[in-house]
Amino acid sequence: MRVLIAVHGFPPTHYAGAERVAERIVKWLVAHGHYVEVFTIGSLTAPEFQLETRQEAGFVVHQISYNVKAGDYFRNLYDYPLIAETLSDILNRGQFDLVHMISGYLLGAQVINTVKAAGIPIVVTLTEYWFMCSRLNLLHPNDELCIGPENDAKCARCILEEKRRFRLPAKAAPVLMNIFWSIAHQMPLAEAEQEAIARRREILQRALDAVDLVISPSQFLIKTFTQYGFETSHFRLVRHGLNLIPAHRTAPDPGEPAPKPLRLGFIGQIKVHKGLDLIIDAVLPLLDTGANISLDIWGPDKEALDFSRKLKKRTENYPAISWHGRYHLAQVGEILSSFDVLIVPSRWYENSPLVILEAFSAGLPVIATNLGGMAEMIEHEKSGLLFELNNAADLRAQINRLLLNPDQLQHLRTNIPPVKKGETEVEEVYAYYVSLTQAQHQSEA
Repeated sequence: MRVLIAVHGFPPTHYAGAERVAERIVKWLVAHGHYVEVFTIGSLTAPEFQLETRQEAGFVVHQISYNVKAGDYFRNLYDYPLIAETLSDILNRGQFDLVHMISGYLLGAQVINTVKAAGIPIVVTLTEYWFMCSRLNLLHPNDELCIGPENDAKCARCILEEKRRFRLPAKAAPVLMNIFWSIAHQMPLAEAEQEAIARRREILQRALDAVDLVISPSQFLIKTFTQYGFETSHFRLVRHGLNLIPAHRTAPDPGEPAPKPLRLGFIGQIKVHKGLDLIIDAVLPLLDTGANISLDIWGPDKEALDFSRKLKKRTENYPAISWHGRYHLAQVGEILSSFDVLIVPSRWYENSPLVILEAFSAGLPVIATNLGGMAEMIEHEKSGLLFELNNAADLRAQINRLLLNPDQLQHLRTNIPPVKKGETEVEEVYAYYVSLTQAQHQSEA
Protein backbone atom coordinates (compact mmCIF):
# COMPACT_ATOMS: atom_id res chain seq x y z
CA MET A 1 0.00 0.00 0.00
CA ARG A 2 1.18 3.55 -0.76
CA VAL A 3 0.43 5.85 2.19
CA LEU A 4 1.06 9.55 2.83
CA ILE A 5 1.23 10.61 6.49
CA ALA A 6 0.49 14.32 7.09
CA VAL A 7 1.40 15.85 10.45
CA HIS A 8 2.42 19.33 11.63
CA GLY A 9 5.82 18.17 12.87
CA PHE A 10 7.97 15.08 12.58
CA PRO A 11 11.07 13.73 14.36
CA PRO A 12 13.84 14.50 14.84
CA THR A 13 13.02 18.23 14.86
CA HIS A 14 9.61 17.82 16.56
CA TYR A 15 8.77 15.14 19.09
CA ALA A 16 5.52 15.79 20.97
CA GLY A 17 2.49 13.49 21.20
CA ALA A 18 1.14 13.79 17.64
CA GLU A 19 4.63 13.47 16.17
CA ARG A 20 5.24 10.27 18.14
CA VAL A 21 1.95 8.81 16.89
CA ALA A 22 2.94 9.64 13.31
CA GLU A 23 6.42 8.16 13.73
CA ARG A 24 4.99 4.95 15.18
CA ILE A 25 2.68 4.49 12.19
CA VAL A 26 5.42 5.31 9.66
CA LYS A 27 7.89 2.83 11.15
CA TRP A 28 5.30 0.05 11.28
CA LEU A 29 4.26 0.59 7.67
CA VAL A 30 7.85 0.62 6.45
CA ALA A 31 8.68 -2.51 8.47
CA HIS A 32 5.75 -4.29 6.84
CA GLY A 33 6.80 -3.47 3.30
CA HIS A 34 4.54 -0.49 2.52
CA TYR A 35 5.60 2.63 0.65
CA VAL A 36 5.43 5.75 2.85
CA GLU A 37 5.91 9.47 2.42
CA VAL A 38 5.51 12.13 5.12
CA PHE A 39 4.15 15.65 4.57
CA THR A 40 5.10 17.97 7.42
CA ILE A 41 6.07 21.49 8.52
CA GLY A 42 9.60 22.50 9.46
CA SER A 43 9.44 26.20 10.33
CA LEU A 44 6.74 28.86 10.64
CA THR A 45 9.21 31.76 10.47
CA ALA A 46 10.93 31.13 7.12
CA PRO A 47 11.36 34.32 5.05
CA GLU A 48 9.67 32.64 2.07
CA PHE A 49 7.81 29.45 1.29
CA GLN A 50 10.11 26.51 0.68
CA LEU A 51 9.89 22.75 0.27
CA GLU A 52 12.64 20.34 1.28
CA THR A 53 12.40 16.69 0.30
CA ARG A 54 14.72 14.15 1.88
CA GLN A 55 15.11 10.39 2.05
CA GLU A 56 14.93 8.82 5.51
CA ALA A 57 15.39 5.19 6.51
CA GLY A 58 12.88 3.60 4.17
CA PHE A 59 10.57 6.56 3.57
CA VAL A 60 10.46 10.08 2.08
CA VAL A 61 9.86 13.29 4.04
CA HIS A 62 8.48 16.45 2.41
CA GLN A 63 9.01 19.36 4.80
CA ILE A 64 7.56 22.79 4.09
CA SER A 65 8.54 26.05 5.78
CA TYR A 66 6.91 29.47 5.53
CA ASN A 67 6.16 32.66 7.45
CA VAL A 68 2.79 32.10 9.08
CA LYS A 69 2.57 35.77 10.14
CA ALA A 70 2.84 37.11 6.60
CA GLY A 71 -0.63 38.36 5.70
CA ASP A 72 -3.71 37.13 7.57
CA TYR A 73 -2.05 35.35 10.48
CA PHE A 74 -5.25 33.89 11.95
CA ARG A 75 -6.35 32.42 8.62
CA ASN A 76 -2.84 31.25 7.76
CA LEU A 77 -2.98 28.98 10.80
CA TYR A 78 -5.63 26.80 9.16
CA ASP A 79 -5.89 27.87 5.49
CA TYR A 80 -2.57 28.62 3.81
CA PRO A 81 -3.03 28.22 0.01
CA LEU A 82 0.55 27.20 -0.82
CA ILE A 83 0.18 24.17 1.45
CA ALA A 84 -2.68 22.89 -0.68
CA GLU A 85 -0.82 23.61 -3.93
CA THR A 86 2.32 21.82 -2.75
CA LEU A 87 0.38 18.84 -1.45
CA SER A 88 -1.52 18.55 -4.72
CA ASP A 89 1.77 18.18 -6.63
CA ILE A 90 2.99 15.53 -4.16
CA LEU A 91 -0.27 13.57 -4.47
CA ASN A 92 -0.10 13.65 -8.28
CA ARG A 93 3.41 12.21 -8.23
CA GLY A 94 2.91 9.72 -5.42
CA GLN A 95 -0.15 7.79 -6.63
CA PHE A 96 -1.17 7.13 -3.03
CA ASP A 97 -3.81 4.66 -1.93
CA LEU A 98 -4.59 6.57 1.26
CA VAL A 99 -3.66 9.68 3.25
CA HIS A 100 -3.59 9.72 7.05
CA MET A 101 -3.44 13.10 8.82
CA ILE A 102 -2.47 13.23 12.49
CA SER A 103 -3.97 16.05 14.58
CA GLY A 104 -4.82 18.50 11.80
CA TYR A 105 -3.07 21.41 13.51
CA LEU A 106 -1.84 23.91 10.86
CA LEU A 107 -2.88 21.51 8.07
CA GLY A 108 -6.60 21.03 8.64
CA ALA A 109 -9.08 21.76 5.88
CA GLN A 110 -6.55 22.50 3.15
CA VAL A 111 -5.12 18.97 3.36
CA ILE A 112 -8.51 17.30 3.67
CA ASN A 113 -10.01 19.21 0.74
CA THR A 114 -6.98 18.58 -1.49
CA VAL A 115 -7.01 14.85 -0.76
CA LYS A 116 -10.77 14.60 -1.31
CA ALA A 117 -10.44 16.47 -4.64
CA ALA A 118 -7.85 13.89 -5.70
CA GLY A 119 -10.30 11.07 -4.96
CA ILE A 120 -8.08 9.47 -2.31
CA PRO A 121 -9.46 8.08 0.99
CA ILE A 122 -8.38 10.12 4.01
CA VAL A 123 -8.13 9.18 7.69
CA VAL A 124 -7.68 11.74 10.49
CA THR A 125 -6.42 10.91 13.98
CA LEU A 126 -7.45 13.57 16.48
CA THR A 127 -5.04 14.37 19.30
CA GLU A 128 -6.66 17.57 20.59
CA TYR A 129 -9.41 20.07 19.72
CA TRP A 130 -7.93 21.99 16.77
CA PHE A 131 -11.01 21.63 14.58
CA MET A 132 -13.19 23.39 17.16
CA CYS A 133 -10.68 25.53 19.09
CA SER A 134 -8.03 27.75 17.51
CA ARG A 135 -6.01 27.47 20.75
CA LEU A 136 -6.07 23.65 20.38
CA ASN A 137 -6.73 22.76 24.01
CA LEU A 138 -9.98 24.47 25.08
CA LEU A 139 -8.15 26.76 27.48
CA HIS A 140 -8.74 30.48 27.81
CA PRO A 141 -5.69 32.79 27.57
CA ASN A 142 -5.70 32.98 31.39
CA ASP A 143 -5.35 29.16 31.43
CA GLU A 144 -8.84 28.59 32.78
CA LEU A 145 -10.69 25.64 31.31
CA CYS A 146 -13.26 26.31 28.57
CA ILE A 147 -16.24 23.97 28.37
CA GLY A 148 -16.47 24.45 24.61
CA PRO A 149 -17.25 26.83 21.72
CA GLU A 150 -20.89 27.64 22.49
CA ASN A 151 -20.87 30.70 20.22
CA ASP A 152 -18.57 32.75 17.98
CA ALA A 153 -18.63 35.78 20.30
CA LYS A 154 -17.15 33.73 23.12
CA CYS A 155 -14.37 32.43 20.89
CA ALA A 156 -13.71 35.93 19.50
CA ARG A 157 -13.20 37.22 23.03
CA CYS A 158 -10.75 34.40 23.68
CA ILE A 159 -8.71 35.32 20.60
CA LEU A 160 -8.75 39.04 21.40
CA GLU A 161 -7.61 38.39 24.97
CA GLU A 162 -4.46 36.80 23.57
CA LYS A 163 -3.46 40.36 22.60
CA ARG A 164 -1.64 42.34 25.26
CA ARG A 165 -4.10 45.26 25.40
CA PHE A 166 -6.90 42.89 26.41
CA ARG A 167 -4.91 40.14 28.12
CA LEU A 168 -3.58 42.29 30.97
CA PRO A 169 -6.96 43.85 31.92
CA ALA A 170 -8.59 40.40 31.70
CA LYS A 171 -6.15 39.06 34.28
CA ALA A 172 -6.27 42.13 36.53
CA ALA A 173 -10.04 42.74 36.51
CA PRO A 174 -11.97 39.77 35.06
CA VAL A 175 -15.34 40.96 36.41
CA LEU A 176 -14.98 44.34 34.74
CA MET A 177 -13.90 42.65 31.51
CA ASN A 178 -17.06 40.53 31.57
CA ILE A 179 -19.06 43.77 31.63
CA PHE A 180 -16.86 45.27 28.90
CA TRP A 181 -17.33 42.29 26.57
CA SER A 182 -21.09 42.23 27.09
CA ILE A 183 -21.08 45.61 25.35
CA ALA A 184 -17.98 45.38 23.16
CA HIS A 185 -19.11 42.35 21.13
CA GLN A 186 -20.91 44.81 18.85
CA MET A 187 -17.82 46.95 18.25
CA PRO A 188 -16.19 46.71 14.78
CA LEU A 189 -13.06 44.99 16.15
CA ALA A 190 -15.10 42.31 17.90
CA GLU A 191 -17.44 41.87 14.95
CA ALA A 192 -14.51 41.35 12.59
CA GLU A 193 -13.05 38.75 14.95
CA GLN A 194 -16.40 36.98 15.17
CA GLU A 195 -16.59 36.84 11.38
CA ALA A 196 -13.09 35.33 11.29
CA ILE A 197 -14.10 32.76 13.92
CA ALA A 198 -17.28 31.88 12.02
CA ARG A 199 -15.34 31.41 8.78
CA ARG A 200 -12.80 29.17 10.50
CA ARG A 201 -15.51 27.12 12.21
CA GLU A 202 -17.45 26.56 9.00
CA ILE A 203 -14.39 25.62 6.94
CA LEU A 204 -12.88 23.21 9.47
CA GLN A 205 -16.15 21.58 10.50
CA ARG A 206 -17.19 21.00 6.90
CA ALA A 207 -13.80 19.44 6.18
CA LEU A 208 -13.77 17.11 9.18
CA ASP A 209 -17.32 16.00 8.46
CA ALA A 210 -16.18 14.99 4.96
CA VAL A 211 -13.29 12.77 6.13
CA ASP A 212 -13.70 9.05 5.43
CA LEU A 213 -12.70 8.01 8.95
CA VAL A 214 -11.77 9.84 12.16
CA ILE A 215 -9.78 7.98 14.80
CA SER A 216 -10.01 9.12 18.42
CA PRO A 217 -7.88 7.91 21.35
CA SER A 218 -10.65 8.62 23.89
CA GLN A 219 -14.40 8.47 24.25
CA PHE A 220 -14.31 11.93 25.79
CA LEU A 221 -13.00 13.41 22.55
CA ILE A 222 -15.80 11.80 20.54
CA LYS A 223 -18.40 12.99 23.05
CA THR A 224 -17.10 16.57 22.91
CA PHE A 225 -17.11 16.77 19.11
CA THR A 226 -20.63 15.34 19.07
CA GLN A 227 -21.77 17.88 21.65
CA TYR A 228 -20.58 20.80 19.53
CA GLY A 229 -22.28 19.84 16.30
CA PHE A 230 -19.75 17.71 14.43
CA GLU A 231 -20.86 14.63 12.51
CA THR A 232 -19.29 11.75 14.45
CA SER A 233 -20.88 8.66 12.92
CA HIS A 234 -17.53 8.04 11.17
CA PHE A 235 -15.48 8.42 14.39
CA ARG A 236 -13.85 5.28 15.78
CA LEU A 237 -12.15 4.70 19.13
CA VAL A 238 -8.58 3.35 18.91
CA ARG A 239 -6.65 3.54 22.15
CA HIS A 240 -2.98 4.51 21.95
CA GLY A 241 -0.41 1.78 22.17
CA LEU A 242 3.14 1.95 23.45
CA ASN A 243 6.49 0.33 22.95
CA LEU A 244 6.53 -1.10 26.44
CA ILE A 245 8.88 0.14 29.15
CA PRO A 246 10.15 -2.69 31.40
CA ALA A 247 9.08 -2.40 35.02
CA HIS A 248 11.81 -1.83 37.60
CA ARG A 249 9.75 -1.65 40.79
CA THR A 250 11.58 -2.92 43.84
CA ALA A 251 10.14 -3.65 47.26
CA PRO A 252 11.77 -1.85 50.21
CA ASP A 253 14.28 -3.84 52.24
CA PRO A 254 12.68 -4.63 55.64
CA GLY A 255 16.13 -4.54 57.23
CA GLU A 256 16.72 -0.89 56.42
CA PRO A 257 17.01 1.32 59.55
CA ALA A 258 14.59 3.95 58.24
CA PRO A 259 11.70 3.78 55.75
CA LYS A 260 12.27 5.23 52.32
CA PRO A 261 10.29 8.32 51.37
CA LEU A 262 7.25 8.10 49.17
CA ARG A 263 8.78 9.11 45.84
CA LEU A 264 6.47 11.39 43.88
CA GLY A 265 7.29 12.30 40.29
CA PHE A 266 6.26 14.70 37.54
CA ILE A 267 7.42 14.42 33.94
CA GLY A 268 6.27 16.78 31.19
CA GLN A 269 6.07 20.42 30.15
CA ILE A 270 6.64 23.03 32.86
CA LYS A 271 3.66 25.15 31.83
CA VAL A 272 0.56 26.42 33.61
CA HIS A 273 -1.87 24.10 31.80
CA LYS A 274 0.15 21.07 32.94
CA GLY A 275 -0.51 21.97 36.58
CA LEU A 276 2.89 21.49 38.22
CA ASP A 277 2.07 24.32 40.64
CA LEU A 278 -0.76 22.16 42.02
CA ILE A 279 1.77 19.52 43.01
CA ILE A 280 3.92 22.17 44.72
CA ASP A 281 0.85 23.52 46.55
CA ALA A 282 -0.02 19.99 47.66
CA VAL A 283 3.46 18.88 48.70
CA LEU A 284 4.88 21.87 50.58
CA PRO A 285 2.44 21.68 53.53
CA LEU A 286 3.15 17.95 53.82
CA LEU A 287 6.89 18.60 53.94
CA ASP A 288 6.35 21.38 56.47
CA THR A 289 4.72 18.84 58.80
CA GLY A 290 7.57 16.35 58.35
CA ALA A 291 6.01 13.96 55.84
CA ASN A 292 8.49 11.42 54.47
CA ILE A 293 8.12 12.24 50.78
CA SER A 294 10.26 13.41 47.90
CA LEU A 295 9.34 15.05 44.61
CA ASP A 296 11.34 14.79 41.39
CA ILE A 297 10.46 17.16 38.54
CA TRP A 298 11.49 16.38 34.97
CA GLY A 299 10.77 18.66 32.02
CA PRO A 300 12.01 21.65 30.00
CA ASP A 301 11.93 24.67 32.29
CA LYS A 302 12.74 27.43 29.78
CA GLU A 303 9.50 27.41 27.76
CA ALA A 304 7.46 29.31 30.38
CA LEU A 305 10.34 30.92 32.21
CA ASP A 306 8.43 33.17 34.61
CA PHE A 307 6.23 30.27 35.69
CA SER A 308 9.14 27.89 36.32
CA ARG A 309 11.17 30.58 38.12
CA LYS A 310 8.34 31.24 40.57
CA LEU A 311 8.00 27.55 41.33
CA LYS A 312 11.74 27.10 41.77
CA LYS A 313 11.80 30.07 44.13
CA ARG A 314 9.06 28.50 46.25
CA THR A 315 10.87 25.15 46.45
CA GLU A 316 14.48 26.28 46.83
CA ASN A 317 14.56 25.64 50.61
CA TYR A 318 13.15 22.12 50.29
CA PRO A 319 15.91 19.57 49.63
CA ALA A 320 13.26 16.86 49.13
CA ILE A 321 12.23 18.57 45.89
CA SER A 322 14.60 18.13 42.95
CA TRP A 323 14.50 19.81 39.51
CA HIS A 324 16.17 17.76 36.77
CA GLY A 325 15.38 19.72 33.61
CA ARG A 326 14.92 18.44 30.08
CA TYR A 327 15.01 14.71 29.41
CA HIS A 328 15.36 12.48 26.36
CA LEU A 329 12.80 9.88 25.36
CA ALA A 330 15.32 7.10 25.96
CA GLN A 331 15.48 8.16 29.63
CA VAL A 332 11.78 7.81 30.35
CA GLY A 333 11.95 4.22 31.59
CA GLU A 334 14.83 4.99 33.93
CA ILE A 335 13.12 8.15 35.21
CA LEU A 336 9.85 6.38 35.92
CA SER A 337 11.69 3.60 37.77
CA SER A 338 12.87 6.25 40.27
CA PHE A 339 9.26 7.14 41.22
CA ASP A 340 6.71 5.36 43.41
CA VAL A 341 3.84 7.43 42.01
CA LEU A 342 3.49 9.58 38.89
CA ILE A 343 1.35 12.71 39.23
CA VAL A 344 -0.45 14.10 36.14
CA PRO A 345 -2.21 17.29 37.35
CA SER A 346 -3.25 18.72 33.96
CA ARG A 347 -5.74 21.56 33.77
CA TRP A 348 -6.95 20.75 30.25
CA TYR A 349 -8.89 17.88 28.72
CA GLU A 350 -5.99 15.54 28.09
CA ASN A 351 -7.18 12.81 25.73
CA SER A 352 -4.82 9.89 26.18
CA PRO A 353 -1.53 11.03 27.73
CA LEU A 354 1.29 8.74 26.67
CA VAL A 355 3.01 9.39 29.99
CA ILE A 356 0.20 7.56 31.80
CA LEU A 357 0.65 4.56 29.51
CA GLU A 358 4.41 4.76 30.07
CA ALA A 359 3.86 4.78 33.83
CA PHE A 360 1.50 1.80 33.64
CA SER A 361 3.93 -0.16 31.49
CA ALA A 362 6.60 0.46 34.14
CA GLY A 363 4.30 -0.78 36.90
CA LEU A 364 3.75 2.72 38.28
CA PRO A 365 0.42 3.95 39.73
CA VAL A 366 -0.79 7.41 38.70
CA ILE A 367 -2.51 10.25 40.53
CA ALA A 368 -4.28 12.43 37.95
CA THR A 369 -6.91 15.09 37.48
CA ASN A 370 -10.43 13.70 37.28
CA LEU A 371 -10.92 15.18 33.83
CA GLY A 372 -11.19 14.20 30.17
CA GLY A 373 -9.32 11.17 28.91
CA MET A 374 -7.27 10.95 32.12
CA ALA A 375 -10.38 9.86 34.01
CA GLU A 376 -10.98 7.17 31.35
CA MET A 377 -7.52 5.68 31.77
CA ILE A 378 -7.36 5.55 35.57
CA GLU A 379 -9.81 3.63 37.72
CA HIS A 380 -9.96 5.49 41.03
CA GLU A 381 -8.62 3.46 43.97
CA LYS A 382 -7.77 0.57 41.66
CA SER A 383 -5.03 1.55 39.17
CA GLY A 384 -4.49 5.03 40.61
CA LEU A 385 -6.15 7.97 42.30
CA LEU A 386 -8.10 10.91 40.88
CA PHE A 387 -8.42 14.39 42.33
CA GLU A 388 -10.64 17.37 41.61
CA LEU A 389 -9.57 19.86 38.93
CA ASN A 390 -7.44 22.71 40.34
CA ASN A 391 -7.87 21.39 43.89
CA ALA A 392 -4.43 21.15 45.50
CA ALA A 393 -6.02 20.21 48.84
CA ASP A 394 -7.68 17.19 47.21
CA LEU A 395 -4.39 16.22 45.57
CA ARG A 396 -2.71 16.51 48.98
CA ALA A 397 -5.39 14.26 50.44
CA GLN A 398 -4.72 11.58 47.80
CA ILE A 399 -0.98 11.71 48.49
CA ASN A 400 -1.66 11.56 52.22
CA ARG A 401 -3.74 8.40 51.73
CA LEU A 402 -0.63 6.65 50.44
CA LEU A 403 1.40 7.96 53.36
CA LEU A 404 -1.11 6.79 55.95
CA ASN A 405 -1.70 3.44 54.29
CA PRO A 406 1.46 2.17 52.56
CA ASP A 407 -0.29 -1.08 51.62
CA GLN A 408 -2.53 0.87 49.25
CA LEU A 409 0.44 1.61 46.98
CA GLN A 410 0.99 -2.10 46.44
CA HIS A 411 -2.75 -2.56 45.90
CA LEU A 412 -2.66 0.06 43.12
CA ARG A 413 0.39 -1.54 41.55
CA THR A 414 -1.20 -4.96 41.34
CA ASN A 415 -4.30 -3.52 39.63
CA ILE A 416 -2.55 -1.55 36.88
CA PRO A 417 -4.19 -2.49 33.55
CA PRO A 418 -2.18 -4.04 30.72
CA VAL A 419 -0.85 -1.58 28.16
CA LYS A 420 -1.53 -2.15 24.48
CA LYS A 421 1.58 -2.60 22.38
CA GLY A 422 2.37 0.10 19.84
CA GLU A 423 2.24 -2.39 16.97
CA THR A 424 -1.22 -3.53 18.09
CA GLU A 425 -2.49 0.03 17.82
CA VAL A 426 -1.10 0.41 14.30
CA GLU A 427 -2.50 -2.98 13.28
CA GLU A 428 -5.95 -1.72 14.27
CA VAL A 429 -5.40 1.46 12.25
CA TYR A 430 -4.11 -0.52 9.26
CA ALA A 431 -7.24 -2.69 9.28
CA TYR A 432 -9.21 0.51 8.67
CA TYR A 433 -6.81 1.39 5.83
CA VAL A 434 -7.56 -1.94 4.16
CA SER A 435 -11.31 -1.51 4.57
CA LEU A 436 -11.27 2.01 3.09
CA THR A 437 -9.03 1.17 0.14
CA GLN A 438 -11.06 -1.93 -0.70
CA ALA A 439 -14.23 0.16 -0.69
CA GLN A 440 -12.49 2.70 -2.92
CA HIS A 441 -11.44 0.05 -5.41
CA GLN A 442 -14.95 -1.44 -5.50
CA SER A 443 -16.48 1.96 -6.18
CA GLU A 444 -14.03 2.50 -9.06
CA ALA A 445 -14.65 -0.95 -10.57
